[in-house]
Amino acid sequence: MIKIKFSTQFSDLHLIRQTPNSSGIWGDCQFFIDQDVEECDFWVVYDEPSRTEKTKCSPENIILITAEPPSVKSYNKNFIKQFGLIITCNRNIKHPNIIYTQQGLPWNVGLRRNEKWSTVETKTYDDFKTTKYIEKNKLMSTVVSNKSFTEGHRKRLTFLKAVYDYFGSQVDILGIETTPVFGIENKVNDKWDAVSKYKYHLAIENSSYPDYWTEKLADAYLDGAYPFYYGCPNISDYFPEGSYTYIDITKPEEAIRIIEETIKNNQYEKSIDKIKEARDLVLDKYNLFALISEVCNSRISSKAKSNIIIKPQSIMANDRKFFKKIVSGISCLVSERRKEIYPNQYIKGG
Repeated sequence: MIKIKFSTQFSDLHLIRQTPNSSGIWGDCQFFIDQDVEECDFWVVYDEPSRTEKTKCSPENIILITAEPPSVKSYNKNFIKQFGLIITCNRNIKHPNIIYTQQGLPWNVGLRRNEKWSTVETKTYDDFKTTKYIEKNKLMSTVVSNKSFTEGHRKRLTFLKAVYDYFGSQVDILGIETTPVFGIENKVNDKWDAVSKYKYHLAIENSSYPDYWTEKLADAYLDGAYPFYYGCPNISDYFPEGSYTYIDITKPEEAIRIIEETIKNNQYEKSIDKIKEARDLVLDKYNLFALISEVCNSRISSKAKSNIIIKPQSIMANDRKFFKKIVSGISCLVSERRKEIYPNQYIKGG
């Protein structure tokens, strides 16, 4: 069994539920999620760890999987240097060993937020795997977020408002956050409630980069809905034709026309088998643990292990600021000492 240490700052995602029987095992790989282990064959960091951690591992088997597109998050070079391999969509990252592919971003569907805003799992890999068909009694939905700090976020909100203005009661605008975005959405605590009853779902990313697609699309398939999708421009490399309709939210009138025609064409009913095929890909191929297992099995080596320490990017940034303060302080002391020793050099006008 290949022993894999897995570290992330997103403990509320209950990632172990994405493995069969919530066992933490995928094929011949055993995952130790946010656990201290003395030694491992691979160490995978998803986005960044929540704290400084250490273990014994081969340096080339330290893997970073990025979680955000370049428009949302950047990774500094000192943080990147800690890893032997990077799995990412981000072409701005400089590293000798990079795999450009989808990043296995975790599902949100099947996680319910309680009153204290913590999460409780309601569905697991096994639940989705054994679901044959989900009865649909509503037409179309989308989930909005109140995030608006990037241009992509703002474009998404503008487009979804245009969709609501055109379709009215035919589309349900649903929200996870406590603060409404448009003032018209109903609040849901689990994306299962936001998608599973609907034939169609608007899955709109906050950006458009090759190989970057998220739970917005994966959740639609797990809920058995037909997605109108915007985001990853090479999404056809991942999912079969007939399992989605791609729209361009920067051309809202054209996108709305495509949505309307697709619904009139009863595309959901025609695509049920394709949706199931896409769901199985989400579960068994693009699953975070399937991705890691495939990569690790292709990189098994007998190179010597050594003691490895990984620091979060935030701590490294603070360390750098502290170092700069020390250097600045020393420079000031040296300058003041020089003035004491060579006072004539510092007399104005002298």
